Amino acid sequence: MILTGTILTWIIEIYTVLLIVRMLMSWVPLLIRDFEPRGALAVAFEAVYTVTDPPIKFFDRLVPPVRFGNVGFSVGFIIVFVLLAILQRVVVTIFWR
Repeated sequence: MILTGTILTWIIEIYTVLLIVRMLMSWVPLLIRDFEPRGALAVAFEAVYTVTDPPIKFFDRLVPPVRFGNVGFSVGFIIVFVLLAILQRVVVTIFWR
């Protein structure tokens, strides 16, 4: 049982790290206007976005972006991040207590 809990915890942690990497990657084009990933960096961008897009887009369809003037913030990203934190607590509670 502990092995299963450990594997699930690692999967959740890796996905959480990928979400943080995605957040940082989304800021790069805003900070560097002419940025266009090439080579290995383009592959890394594609991999991170491919893995993290489905749940974020799912929640973005359910909950529209929050508007602050002309800027819209994706609530889907925040929902996925919070759900991962809750899921991790549930896994810890089930497998280690």
